[in-house]
Amino acid sequence: MKKFLPVFAAALILVACGTPEAPAEEIPAKPVDSTTARYRELVLKLMGAWTDSVSEPGALVHEIWSRTDDAFHAGTGFVMVGQDTVFIEHLSLAYDSTGTPSYDVRVPSQSEGGMVRFPLTACIGDSMVFENPAHDFPQRIVYALQADGDWIARVSGMGKDGTPRGFSYRFKRVAS
Repeated sequence: MKKFLPVFAAALILVACGTPEAPAEEIPAKPVDSTTARYRELVLKLMGAWTDSVSEPGALVHEIWSRTDDAFHAGTGFVMVGQDTVFIEHLSLAYDSTGTPSYDVRVPSQSEGGMVRFPLTACIGDSMVFENPAHDFPQRIVYALQADGDWIARVSGMGKDGTPRGFSYRFKRVAS
């Protein structure tokens, strides 16, 4: 028995230490569906400063986006008329508690200054669609990347009187 124990212990150590780990590429990563992957790509292309000098006559519409971390991107939208800021909104692209991407908006003078969430409902091609049917207006926000690198942001929904409303901005990247 004394001779068997050291041999058994040595065999056990060889087996335990000699089993190779699975290579990293064989360990499955958390799956990322194509919608989430495309959303991440589009959001990174949105980062930076953007302006639209055409859609609002006499005004300059701005959006400025920055990446805070992989899951949160902060933005500010504002409208300038001359030297005056006539509108401002605080924006974010983030994931909610269920992991769903959302476009969140806070306009200090609206919704009692609270954040309004628009969950991502579609990400097809070069467009991201965010919707909140319970919100008074808008109910839908779409960002569509154009072939020339511009973004068209379309805000739409039903007005208080039940008629369809909407407007669009064509954002061009601000030269840095």
